[in-house]
Amino acid sequence: MASENPYPQDQLDERRRELLAERQSLIGQVEGLDAEADVKNWREGGFDDDPADAGSASFERETAQSLSNHARRLLSQIDDALRRMDAGTYGTCERCGNEIEPARLEALPYATLCMDCKRRDETGR
Repeated sequence: MASENPYPQDQLDERRRELLAERQSLIGQVEGLDAEADVKNWREGGFDDDPADAGSASFERETAQSLSNHARRLLSQIDDALRRMDAGTYGTCERCGNEIEPARLEALPYATLCMDCKRRDETGR
């Protein structure tokens, strides 16, 4: 297992800035989606709504809730990546301990597995 972070500090600092910016964006999305779901929930309970309007409001509320849940999962992954940075383990595969490929972290900065381990997960091997 790797005991030291394989990435230069300037790269980690840049990645941290990117993660923090993405985190702020997601927080805004969650707040907006939660507010939208609350409004749809309120509208759905109205007495004057016809069934089609109520069904549409229900669909829109469920969509907003689903998108909010997805954003919350991403927030959790970002928070985990920031904790790994603080612990000095960012960029190290949680399964095998090898370095996570820089291109993978560039594309998915909260990745926890190297490509080999991720492929094994996806193929079940």
